[in-house]
Amino acid sequence: MDAAAEVPQGQGSPRVDRKRRRRSVPLAGPVSKVLGYDNLLIEILVRVPPKPSSLPHACVVCKRWGSILSDPQFLKRFRKHHQKPPLLGFFRGYAKNFIPAMDSPDRIPAARFSLPKSSIPYHTDEAYMGCRHGLSLLINMHKHETVVWDPLTGEERIVAFPPGFNSTLMWSYSGWHGTVLCVNAEDGHVHGDCFSSPFKLVLVCAEYNTPAVCSVYDSASDVWGDIFSTMTITAGMSRLRRPSTLVGNALCLLISGGDVLVFDFEMQSLSLIEKPVENHGTDDWYFQLLRMENDGLGLAILLDLTIKLWARKSNCDGVFEWVLLQKTIPLEGMVPRRMDSALFVGYDEDANVIVLTTITGNFTLQVDSMQIKHIVKRNNICLDTFYPYRNFYTAGTKICTV
Repeated sequence: MDAAAEVPQGQGSPRVDRKRRRRSVPLAGPVSKVLGYDNLLIEILVRVPPKPSSLPHACVVCKRWGSILSDPQFLKRFRKHHQKPPLLGFFRGYAKNFIPAMDSPDRIPAARFSLPKSSIPYHTDEAYMGCRHGLSLLINMHKHETVVWDPLTGEERIVAFPPGFNSTLMWSYSGWHGTVLCVNAEDGHVHGDCFSSPFKLVLVCAEYNTPAVCSVYDSASDVWGDIFSTMTITAGMSRLRRPSTLVGNALCLLISGGDVLVFDFEMQSLSLIEKPVENHGTDDWYFQLLRMENDGLGLAILLDLTIKLWARKSNCDGVFEWVLLQKTIPLEGMVPRRMDSALFVGYDEDANVIVLTTITGNFTLQVDSMQIKHIVKRNNICLDTFYPYRNFYTAGTKICTV
């Protein structure tokens, strides 16, 4: 007798006919039961990709999902789980010009951002200083104040210049630079409401052939700290408003000619690092500071369409110096059309990505993998600085519970 015939109907495994599909227990029941527990559902939803479209799409599945996804506590867990927010795009030159970095449906147009209410000339690149940890910084030279701005909400904090800064320097605009950063490392420095956590504001000024000075504002105490000065004379700040680079506890700023101005938060000191002696170029567009592995300081130098990489390393005497790395990046042949020249105009320290400008537009270059992407197409070189903007964009989740 066929063994299958000994199995009573409704018990054991059903007989399989090769011409028929194998029958199985429906999955809808068990899956629905698992998803019926909010804690398990939250553990699943918190792991969806941190793209701008992910939560809004999941939000419309049902009212229950929408209620979970729009809960501030869930959004906090979501940010904490992913830590590193996606690159939404670049502010090009000034606060009003935003270049999206992601494709549809994750592409965030500039109209989604709310400009600060302060009377600042948004159309000029002299007001915008860049962004970090979800916050941006602008300088209003006419009112001698800085504006810390959250692009997603439009919320702002106005901070007057520190007392004691030389008033004659306030009109030497090419000598100013500022940066803002979150001081609460929890959740990767991104907390949703950026002003709910303390931040520090660093303001730097250096007139031509004078020592650089800087001061740090602490939002928790609402006061500026001491004024620090370099022991050596600088050649003046870069007119390009190049983004500063945060390397460990040090904020590094590229100044004219390729030298580096460094403010050490831990040591509370301002110092100057000279560029490698083998390089004598003075054009700022050919230099770019890098954040190397293990929070080391690096420098990319572009010459004849080839990028050479340098790193600050300790020698046998314990003295840090520039060391030329063996890796080079030849740009010739990496873009669709032949280019006669390329310049550095931006840098994303979180992904080690350089922004280049060429005759065919702007490209992003991932230094480690050497992958290149065309982000802006044009027929001329644009010298606007590209400031990367990273954040978790979850605006669409607010419609879920309606």
